Amino acid sequence: MARNLISRRSPIFLGPIRSTPFHRCVAKGIDLIVITVIFFVGKTIGGPLGPVLAALVAGAQDSWSGGQSIGKKIIGLRALDDETGVSCSALSSCMRNLPLVLVCLFASVPVLWGLSLIAALPFILLEIYLVFTLETGVRLGDIMANTLVVEHFELHPEDSTPFQQ
Repeated sequence: MARNLISRRSPIFLGPIRSTPFHRCVAKGIDLIVITVIFFVGKTIGGPLGPVLAALVAGAQDSWSGGQSIGKKIIGLRALDDETGVSCSALSSCMRNLPLVLVCLFASVPVLWGLSLIAALPFILLEIYLVFTLETGVRLGDIMANTLVVEHFELHPEDSTPFQQ
């Protein structure tokens, strides 16, 4: 069972590459700035275009460039599927960012914006709490999508078997 060998708790897989809560928060902050700019520029250009584009970017951002959103790429992090260790898929990215996707979609409707903000606040606080308190550093989105955020690293051909002795 690969699940037992490569899991959030596996020191063999994680080693020193686990991301820090500070780096994750900075990367998410950069991503939120990008999504906010897309939202307002798109809304200025064509009404519902902003929320739709922002929701699409928010949903798919962790599946780009080998599991790296713009913020993760700048900070040097990567989202991986926890079971296989490969880069985060588009579906997993959408699952791990679902609250943000919903906020983007509801943000252009005045009544829903207020309600989505009120509903999102407890999730945001829970996610921050989980990232800073759990040893594994996972957040609710990581649990829902079975993903893990680690420091980005490149394997060179001569290092293709990193656990070789």
